[in-house]
Order: sequence, then structure tokens, then C-alpha cells
Amino acid sequence: MLSMLILAAVFAYVVRPIAHRLQPSLRFQSLAILVAMAMVILPIIFVVLYCIYSLIESVPALINAASAANLGNTTLNSLQNSDQYLPSTLLPYLGSASGLVENLFSDVLQGLASYLVDLVQSLPNLALELFVFFAATFYLARDGNRLWSYTKMVIPQERKGFFKNLVQETDNVLKSIFYGHFLTAILVGVISGVGFYIMGYPYALFLGILTGFTQVIPFIGHWPTYTVLALYDLFTGNYIRMGVVILLSIALSVLDMYLRPQISARYADIHPMIFLLGFICGPLLMGLVGFIIGPLVLGVAYAAVSVYKNSKETMDSPENISSNEKNET
Repeated sequence: MLSMLILAAVFAYVVRPIAHRLQPSLRFQSLAILVAMAMVILPIIFVVLYCIYSLIESVPALINAASAANLGNTTLNSLQNSDQYLPSTLLPYLGSASGLVENLFSDVLQGLASYLVDLVQSLPNLALELFVFFAATFYLARDGNRLWSYTKMVIPQERKGFFKNLVQETDNVLKSIFYGHFLTAILVGVISGVGFYIMGYPYALFLGILTGFTQVIPFIGHWPTYTVLALYDLFTGNYIRMGVVILLSIALSVLDMYLRPQISARYADIHPMIFLLGFICGPLLMGLVGFIIGPLVLGVAYAAVSVYKNSKETMDSPENISSNEKNET
């Protein structure tokens, strides 16, 4: 249940300010928290259920298509028929690349199918974890200030300034993560979903959600989804749509390079490697929720190290050393 409690603390951090704004209209604190939880959690539940539904609906057909031997032949034939667009010297390499993509695509889909089967088998434990998550989110959003008051009691007086700076820096890091990274990913996902729908791709909403999810991960961004779609259009001979997809991906890269630093720099400048390690190590340790918890835990650890570094530099500054020497004399 540890991962559920940490995840509940993260969501309580988001729910609490929304509940404070709703409380004057709803009068009751508990009702405001419940409404805020619904506003934050229900869209996420809808997105997860829709993704599961889309995968269940599409996986059998996609696995059969990817496992069929004629996929690579059809792809190679379509490439050979497009000699006016592609040099003939590239056709053998593209043919072998199509087979590689076919095998990779089949392995990924089979892994997703087995994961969904394991998820269905663990429904009783999942229901218990969700109950703990909702209950912990509610009580942490309502009574989190009491927990902080007990924490302050055990902090030594000479260290309260350090912990005050730590709380402030942690708040800045969390805001940088939520606004600078998650908000940018949501925007990119929405733009991608609308673009995919206009261009006529099937499961446009699911592809937009997948693009927003990969957008959060540093060094990866939205390129996996756009690369697969561009290769699909290349193999099927839809070169006009492939060009539009490439142009849209470049435009989103420019938007990300401008928007993410502008928002994140207002709160805390966190190195992208921290997020990359969080997204890699989080799921390995905590499962699916590790995609959210991993970067947040490393972000908070970064805040602690940053505050300790600043306090150490202040203590070791010449002005502070001279003042301490005067006090000793």
C-alpha cells in the first residue's frame, strides 16, 4: 500500500487548493474536497478506461496483422511501386526495416495483451488499493495541516529555518513538475489528438493520449508516436499525410522547446536527467503508478539537496565565518 499512500499524497497536493477555492460556494469542507477529487480523478479514470478499452478492442486485430507474413511483403511491394519517390538503392534496406518494425510491433502488442490479462486477474487487490487511495487522498487533503503541525513539533529549533526553506523549495519543484511538464504534455496530447482526427487516423483520441504520455518523458517526447505513424504512411504510400505528420511533429517540438522552459523556470529549474531516471526507475519499483511517483520522489530529493547546498554555502560564506568568529571572541 506504500505506493498508493504516496500517490494519494500527490493527488491531495493537487486537490487541496482546488477545494479551498470551492469551499466558499459549497460551504462544507468535506463536500468541497469530494468535488475537487471528482474534478481531478474522474478525468484520469476516464482516460485510463478508454485506453484499456481501445487496447482490448484493437490488440487482437493488430496482433494478427503484425504476425501475418504478408505484412512485410506488402510493405516491400508498396515501396517498390513507389520508385518515383524513393531511390532503388534504398529498397532492400527499407524492406528489412519493415520486417524489423513488424517483429517489434508484434512483441509490443503481445506484451500489452499479457499485461492486461494480469491486470484483470489482480482485480481484487486493485480494488483494495483504490479504496486506500481514495480514502487517503480525502483525509490528507482535509487533515494534512495537522500532520504538518505534528512534524514541526519534532524539528529542533535551530533547524526550523532549514525545514521552512525545504518546504518552500519542494513546493516550487512540485509546481515546476505539474505546470511545466504535465501541463505541456496535456497541451501536446490535445493538439496531437485533434490533428490525428483531422488527418483520419483510427483511434485518434488514444493516439493523442499516448502522445501526451510520452511527451512527459525527457529526451523522448512525442516522437515515438509520430515516428510510427510516419513509417506507417511511408509503407502504405500515403506520402502527403506523412509530410503533414512530420511538419506537425516539428511544430510541436518548437512549442515544447519554448513553452516548457518558460513555465518551469518560474518555479524551479530541474535537470531533465532527474525526470528520465524517475520515469525509468519508478515503474520498476512501484509498477504503473511509478510513472507519476518516480519523478516526484526524485524531484523532492533534488529540492532537499538544493536547500542543503544553499544552507551549506551560506554557513561557509566569508561574512558568516567572520560573524561567528566575532561572536566567539
